[in-house]
Amino acid sequence: MPDDIVEVARFFNIIEGEVACARLRSEKIKAYLKTDNAGGIHPELNFTRGVRLMVLADDEDLARQLLEVE
Repeated sequence: MPDDIVEVARFFNIIEGEVACARLRSEKIKAYLKTDNAGGIHPELNFTRGVRLMVLADDEDLARQLLEVE
């Protein structure tokens, strides 16, 4: 479905996730980071659960290609 959201990458460092997300956004891909770190109160949870980079399913292939180049 076109509105489905999928994970294209997982990072254990929020900075790396932000860089990758910005890269996709610069190519007009709607992307966001999804974290489960209690709203930033427990950033150590990023090391166990990761920071997930999410995009629309229609953009998945292009997003993965762009991330591989880096």
